[in-house]
Amino acid sequence: MKKLLKLGSVLFLSSTFAFATIQETNAPKNENSQEKKVINRTWIGQKSLSPLAKELINQLKSDKTISYDLPFFKLYKKVLKEINAKKFDAKLNSDINKLYFAYMNYLIKGGIDWKAFQKDLQKLIKKYDYKTGWETFPPPYSAKAILKNAKLSGTFGNIFEKVEPTRFKYQQLKKYLIKYIQIRNNGGWKTPGKIPTLRVGNINPKIPIIRKRLKIVGDLGNCVDNMDSTLYDSCTAKAIKRFRIRHGLKPSTIIDRATRIELNRPVSYYIRKMRLNLDRIKWSNRKEAKVRIELNIPAFRLYLYDGKDLVTTMRVVTGKPNHPTPVFSDVMTTIVINPYWRIPESIVKKEMIKHLIKDPHYYERQGKFLYKGWGPNSQRIDPATVDWAQYKDNKKHIPYHFLQNPGFKNALGKIKFLFPNKYSVYIHDTPSKRLFFRSVRAFSHGCMRIQKPRELLEALAIYNKNLNVPKIIKQLGTSENKQIPLQKRIPIDITYFTAFVDDYGNLHFRKDIYGYDRLQLKHYYKNYKATTKTQKTKKKKSLKKHTKPDKKAEVKKRAPKKATPKKDEYEVIEIGY
Repeated sequence: MKKLLKLGSVLFLSSTFAFATIQETNAPKNENSQEKKVINRTWIGQKSLSPLAKELINQLKSDKTISYDLPFFKLYKKVLKEINAKKFDAKLNSDINKLYFAYMNYLIKGGIDWKAFQKDLQKLIKKYDYKTGWETFPPPYSAKAILKNAKLSGTFGNIFEKVEPTRFKYQQLKKYLIKYIQIRNNGGWKTPGKIPTLRVGNINPKIPIIRKRLKIVGDLGNCVDNMDSTLYDSCTAKAIKRFRIRHGLKPSTIIDRATRIELNRPVSYYIRKMRLNLDRIKWSNRKEAKVRIELNIPAFRLYLYDGKDLVTTMRVVTGKPNHPTPVFSDVMTTIVINPYWRIPESIVKKEMIKHLIKDPHYYERQGKFLYKGWGPNSQRIDPATVDWAQYKDNKKHIPYHFLQNPGFKNALGKIKFLFPNKYSVYIHDTPSKRLFFRSVRAFSHGCMRIQKPRELLEALAIYNKNLNVPKIIKQLGTSENKQIPLQKRIPIDITYFTAFVDDYGNLHFRKDIYGYDRLQLKHYYKNYKATTKTQKTKKKKSLKKHTKPDKKAEVKKRAPKKATPKKDEYEVIEIGY
């Protein structure tokens, strides 16, 4: 009986399925295909946006960093127009899908073409024969995976906030970007143009323009009286000093050439710079240890943090433009007291041979001696027995090396902080203390010289009980070489930020000393510049050129002037020491 009932059930279900299949087959093709389209859509419901689409659009509307200088801005406006027109069709679904991936990749990855940048960097390394690099850390999120999870859960949740970095004061810099976008939307600021060098007490008709510029960015503070005065007063001078400090210039009240260049930059320059650095943070090391060291190359400064607290900070001398300090992350493992300096062959070839040819004993007087081999029992060689001319201007290997003994004249100073890496760079002391008083401090061969090595030693001793500071300081008075391993290894991030927020909440800008801003902006979003108003104007003018052939000669004369980019926009500027 049970078998008969089971068989009957199977027959009933089979007939039902067959009937449903027939119904579907006999249904009008247009209705069926339309229904299928609606079912397969992610972003469109029957006659409205899907819940996911509503979340996405609301997120886009609330994101104040979105403006016309982004490549997907036109698509965003197009989607809003289609929504307002209530065109809930397959095309809108496709447009929202494209918009989602464009926006989510903007949040996660930003617009730097890292492959193109690395290619350009390798060309420079080959051209100038130096060893450097920029290591990136791919963001741990995927737009495709996020959408897949959102479909399963039915919501994006807090993913839009989650994908953004939390390190290197990302959110604070983002707030300043929003502020500067609002400034641009309100008309920006008027630039003073050509002005002479001004000191407190001078009178100039451009002072009101400068004062208003300082007020817009917040440097003027409460000094809002006499806004139209042409007198360069003490209140405005105080604002200029703050402005100069934020731009990496000496804390002075003089409006000199370097100050004029910064005052004459348009707001769009700073917006681009902030966007670029926000995107650098997205590809920086996201792992944040409680106790850590951060070093910003363009700021020429080192910071030691314990959680959110700044333990100590100091000035740094970094690599020269033709010997750039690499951008990477590592772990500090060892402190060396009274270090030896094994001089790299590249320095011997590029800087020492010219002196050795004239005077073989030139470097012995500096405590730099020549050895054969690298071991502790290496044989010392008389430099006068070597034909140095054979190594000049060629790639021939020098089978010797120079070693500078520990001492007060040693180029590494008295303390060296090691974090073994493929670039062979490290942090160290220096006998050349005068360089720390310069604004632009790019003078080394890639290593990082610090202003206060003893202060860093004392700070590290807080976390490493094996560092007996009084005993170490006593040893510094000798020439005894000693290596001390750290019990608590300290993570270190060597960064390159030309726009950043300091620990007091102030926005800073720095010069692009290695030209990395320029290289990365060259490929930034690929069509980044094509979305600006300036480019649109140029496009219209180029159309006129084709529609009026009778004025071809006249256009040719004017074209070079229009096409010339602003040379000072991302160049290294000598500010005078």
